Amino acid sequence: MFDIKAQWRTKDLRRYLDHLKAPRLNQALSKATNDTARQVEKVAERIVASRLSLEAKRVRKGIYIRPASTPKTLTATIRGSTSEVPLKVFRAKEVPGGTVATIWGAKQFHPDAFIKGGIFGKKRVDIGMGGHVFVRKGAPRLPIKKAKGASIGEAMNEGAVSVAIERNADKMLAANVLRQLDRYTRKARGAF
Repeated sequence: MFDIKAQWRTKDLRRYLDHLKAPRLNQALSKATNDTARQVEKVAERIVASRLSLEAKRVRKGIYIRPASTPKTLTATIRGSTSEVPLKVFRAKEVPGGTVATIWGAKQFHPDAFIKGGIFGKKRVDIGMGGHVFVRKGAPRLPIKKAKGASIGEAMNEGAVSVAIERNADKMLAANVLRQLDRYTRKARGAF
């Protein structure tokens, strides 16, 4: 979750507030909050995708707005999924002795991880598991478990990422509130 602070131009704000009263004022502020949340969601997708070395479409699945703003609450929360992304998505490649994947912008080696079956140096066989990366839990053969990478929520809570998201949110919220107040005051004055 992020706290968003906005500085208002008092002269413009007073002009708008003279024409609007609740419930129209709350509707305008709620619309501005939801617009800002959607814009910040897109910015967060780009920042987290570059930070985690993922494709933006994969990050888009893990960032969502819940709950959205209503005229009563006037708050929207942008959340990042805390479930770990499968290692397959981090462009994992099988090498002798394990698997290499690019996470957090650096290549990481995962020993004893595998994507295909068989013996190295001979013919490797696809095991029919969709190209996922697996790790043995302890025994020589079974059981195995799917290897996981980082989570999107973890990346969103990282210091530099959250500061960048909040900075963008501050700018967007101020502009959106003024735009929505202008829009709703034009409706109230009948100047459409």
